[in-house]
Amino acid sequence: MAKTSGGSFSRATQRVLGLVMALVVSTVSAATFGATPVSAELSDEERLFAPQAQNQWGVDGLDPGSGNFQYFSPVFALEEVGDLMITGGKFLTVTNGVQSVDQPYLAAFDVETGDYVSSFDPEVTWSVFDLASDPARNRVFVGGEFPSVNGDTNAAGFAALNPQTGELDPAFDVRVGTFGGVQPRVHALEVSDGYLYIGGFFSWIQGADGQQITASRLARVSLATGQIDTDWIPPVSGGSVWELVVDETRDRVLIGGTFTVVNNTSTAAFAMVEVDDGTLSDYDTGFGLYYFGQGNYSFASAMAVTDDRLLIGGQRHRLLVTDLDLNVLSVHVTNQYNAANNGRGGDIQAIEVSGNVAFIACHCWGQINRELPDKTRTIEYTDVRSTYAVNVDTGDLIEWFQPDFSGTSGPWALAVDRDDCLWVGTDAVQAGQQTARGVVKLCETENLAARPGVTATLSSTTGSPEDAAENALDGDYRTNGSISNFAVSQPEDSPHIDIDLGALRDVDDVILWARTDDQRDDLRNLHIWASPLPFTSDDWTELRADPNVTEVARVGDHAGKRTMTLGINRQVRYIRVEVDFSDTGAADALQFAEIAVTGQDAPPAVGVTLISTFQSRDRIVLKWDPKGPIEITRDGTVIGTDDDGWFTDTGLQPGTTYTYVATTPAGATTTLSATTDGDPPAEDLTLVSTYQDRSRIVLKWDPKGPIEITRDGIIIGSDDDGWFTDTNLQPGATYTYVATTSDGMTATVTASTNP
Repeated sequence: MAKTSGGSFSRATQRVLGLVMALVVSTVSAATFGATPVSAELSDEERLFAPQAQNQWGVDGLDPGSGNFQYFSPVFALEEVGDLMITGGKFLTVTNGVQSVDQPYLAAFDVETGDYVSSFDPEVTWSVFDLASDPARNRVFVGGEFPSVNGDTNAAGFAALNPQTGELDPAFDVRVGTFGGVQPRVHALEVSDGYLYIGGFFSWIQGADGQQITASRLARVSLATGQIDTDWIPPVSGGSVWELVVDETRDRVLIGGTFTVVNNTSTAAFAMVEVDDGTLSDYDTGFGLYYFGQGNYSFASAMAVTDDRLLIGGQRHRLLVTDLDLNVLSVHVTNQYNAANNGRGGDIQAIEVSGNVAFIACHCWGQINRELPDKTRTIEYTDVRSTYAVNVDTGDLIEWFQPDFSGTSGPWALAVDRDDCLWVGTDAVQAGQQTARGVVKLCETENLAARPGVTATLSSTTGSPEDAAENALDGDYRTNGSISNFAVSQPEDSPHIDIDLGALRDVDDVILWARTDDQRDDLRNLHIWASPLPFTSDDWTELRADPNVTEVARVGDHAGKRTMTLGINRQVRYIRVEVDFSDTGAADALQFAEIAVTGQDAPPAVGVTLISTFQSRDRIVLKWDPKGPIEITRDGTVIGTDDDGWFTDTGLQPGTTYTYVATTPAGATTTLSATTDGDPPAEDLTLVSTYQDRSRIVLKWDPKGPIEITRDGIIIGSDDDGWFTDTNLQPGATYTYVATTSDGMTATVTASTNP
């Protein structure tokens, strides 16, 4: 539940979930995989964690488990082993929302893709609470309250498995049990310096050599042989061990849980014992009860160790950052503990450290208070949504990690993978706007909106500083209203900010931050418009009719959310952030403080092939391939945009040469010169086919004048401007057209569509 990762974040190699906030892999449904490295070193103001793009596979269902451990989460453990993220908990199935596979309690997902890996299919019969693996990744160790694994009742509570197949490893036949037949539970597993430490609720342990000894809640065995270290058996009583980590710097083992006595000494919720012999270390044995005690139910449930810091979390919503001597440097308290929680309210449930960043999972939605050693207290943040991060060295809250999770119990599992992405095991069903199915993968990404050259403009500058739009893109997430009260002096029904990313980008999400001073209405009635081409209108009806424009809306009051994520998931260059206050008036104009855009660079610009397919005395028809939105200029003047593959330029001068330039949203250009006809009209009616594709044929006649047109003997239309387009034809088909003038003159032509 709380581990220390040996890696540190390399800002230049972070990968984008396509999180801003959103969720993991095995519930993973809410996460994006196969992201792109961040292109440059990021300052703390520019760093951003975002959920990966939606993944199909996750977990579903919930077994409440026994009454001995009554916390409800589908996922309690995550362990990366080779190419797999092995996932354990109380879930019953793995699912992609369409298919459902019975693989309860323990399953595996591909670390890169998030796909369910069916070859790992152990049969576990009840809840899994923790996972660990040996340094060579030859075994995965499983702890829980299961009566059997793969039909073997000797594997009750603990098992060593082949990490590729899920088969029991007969060479590591370590067993735990209780006197009197009560189901044993293993809550904590830790590998350190050649040993596997095992903690939970059990009264005896049997080594791989068959030796069985009495051991109360805590023991360790050799990783090489599976034999019990009989010199290290610290007795624990009065509850269970929930968590343990090894402080290799000081040769100590930190223990957390609901116990009250260790080595015959009262030391509730938290203890430290020596690595060599299991005796109590020199520390204040009242430490755990003081910080994590509440009536008769006290516990520390999450811990992590670095070279010079201890992080301890548990009951009363408290996270402590201390030095190695337990001198408290900082205490963060979320959702201040109170009687309404009935003594078992929200807690710190998991800690994962990578470099100088500690990720924290908690049963918390709301404000964080920070208390310093001198007892001064500050409010650091509001609307923490079950996960946050602190700087290990200073204890400061980290602003760039602000995921937007739903949920009830909150996450109980965190893991940083080999690509420095954070996996979250949670009961959340939403991560931002993405669906979450138990696991979410968050990766550090760049804020595309904070790049040099990105521009932003307000629909009005009245009532706001001239640089207000740019301030909203600067990454200062705690700014008290970079665009506060925009347009108050000049009411608008729908004030907005337009952002030009400078080039076409593969955009995943747009994330908005509320102001920190007043967020009751900050993120309300939001509309995001996105397009590869510039917006041509402020009218919503016209925007919705434009095939190039995508709208994403989150209307209504969102209960004071600190952040809001809206999924775009397409290639765009232009983004409009708009607030609809038409029903509430100008007093609630734009009030959010910050905008971020997640995604990656679009593929290299690919040009189009531009050709002139038809010309007459006053028009030129242009065709381009491949189809897609382009901007068309004639002699340096923009004359239109289109995306269906052809464009007609009319009202031209006879016998005149024009130069056209077609520009794609990615900036690729193609140039073409074409000349209108200069000859006088013919005296007799002439009918020709001037252009065809798979579904259309363009007819031209000369001289202009009203004609009736038949196709294969059936009248299909009449016209008088000298040309006619016949559409919805069959590919590779041949048609015969007859043009008839009002005085009976006819002309015939046969033409075929492209196959």
